[in-house]
Amino acid sequence: MRRRTEAGFTLIEVVVVVAVIAILAAVLTPYITKYIDDSRIAKARNEVQVIGGAMTNFYKDVGGWPNRNAAGTVQATALYYTGPRTPATAAIFTVTPPVVPPVVATWPGTVIPIDNSLLTNGTGSAYPTIGDMQWRGPYTGGALPADPWGNPYVVNYAASGPIWVLSAGPNVKVQTAATDNVVRGDDIGFRVR
Repeated sequence: MRRRTEAGFTLIEVVVVVAVIAILAAVLTPYITKYIDDSRIAKARNEVQVIGGAMTNFYKDVGGWPNRNAAGTVQATALYYTGPRTPATAAIFTVTPPVVPPVVATWPGTVIPIDNSLLTNGTGSAYPTIGDMQWRGPYTGGALPADPWGNPYVVNYAASGPIWVLSAGPNVKVQTAATDNVVRGDDIGFRVR
């Protein structure tokens, strides 16, 4: 009778290894997902501050907050947004005229991409390009991003009241009203004024 000399794993050994891997995955998954969520929140906090800083630099140069659309028309109230956006929200901004995104449907104002003020000077020289108070941009290093959840950051402008740069946060619902003095819910925001 011949003896087998082939080396290999038995079925019991394979089952034990798979069980150990499954237990490790079950224990480590909550920790890993928490770190991913924390990193998204930290990224959103950083980006709202960067956008707020760009707006402050714009104010320093131009002598006012961004308040014009791409054609150079002054807006009494405006709701700016950043991009790129996820395919689900991109359709919102391709409608002419664009509609207020559902995450901020209660905010007043004309919907305008913030790139028209901070990255380019709109169409037809929307802001002055000569004199003491002139547009000296671009005020950002490139196109402004969507938040870590794929939704636009929103910036409200009104002649009076606070100016917010907000991310809707993980629940994708803006809970902060345009007139609030504090950030509400899980929104991630930076108050510029």
